[in-house]
Amino acid sequence: MELNEAIAQAMYRIEQIGTGLQQTVSFKSEADANRYWKFFVENEDVIRAEYVNPLLIADVGYSLRQLKRLDFLNCILPIPIFSERFVEKNAETLKDDLLFFPCSVQSKHDMLPFYMGRILNISSILDVERSGKWPFVYHKANNDHYIVRDATHRSHYVASERLREIGRDYRIEWNKVALNKA
Repeated sequence: MELNEAIAQAMYRIEQIGTGLQQTVSFKSEADANRYWKFFVENEDVIRAEYVNPLLIADVGYSLRQLKRLDFLNCILPIPIFSERFVEKNAETLKDDLLFFPCSVQSKHDMLPFYMGRILNISSILDVERSGKWPFVYHKANNDHYIVRDATHRSHYVASERLREIGRDYRIEWNKVALNKA
């Protein structure tokens, strides 16, 4: 297998840069979490797009300085959350794969702008037969996409090497996923 072919087949989990703590942002209420699960994970239009502007609460372990520097935040729900600087530079390139919606992240008394991504590409990427509890095994996603969500197990999504290339200069962690070689 050539290097370019190996790179094209790589798929990744996107995560927040490791800060030594299991930090996440969460919604201010369970009702908000349920509504945004349907909108962002299930891709149901339960909210008119112009009214999507959620408030997320940063866990106690975050410092304001960390939040200002991070380009991706781990969310309690499987929704990618990107920094304003990432979205300003890449929204046009990613428009067929991700719709970005503004959100605010509250850290104590400060509010910071971020963007939640609604993944538009849905495919059967999780290899249920080969996956145990951990690690999960994935089918290779279409190379034409930057990011794909699983059609059945909606909490799973993976990013392609193409998205990783775009995100190289940002404070984002890229963890390779196990791919089904068959």
